[in-house]
Amino acid sequence: MINTVITNEIGDLEHQRVSVEERRQLLKKLEQEELRTQMKLSMYASVSSIIPNLEDHSKISGHVVQRDKKVVEMFEFDPLKATSFDYCNSIWKMVGL
Repeated sequence: MINTVITNEIGDLEHQRVSVEERRQLLKKLEQEELRTQMKLSMYASVSSIIPNLEDHSKISGHVVQRDKKVVEMFEFDPLKATSFDYCNSIWKMVGL
């Protein structure tokens, strides 16, 4: 009887250990993905001079930064008023490409 209780408790503890280890690995993977995404965003901003606003998902917005002219131009588009293609072209015109 006591052996069965101890065996069950050991089994439960082992299951908890495995669960914690799986969560730890998942958290580490998510942290690596977040770092990779931040690095990509930084690279895109450096290449395109566009810094998107990722806080508000209801609109397309951000800033166009022209370092040589020391100018920051804000942009904001309502996705319901035109197509993504039109907004993309507008942003490219702001960047000067």
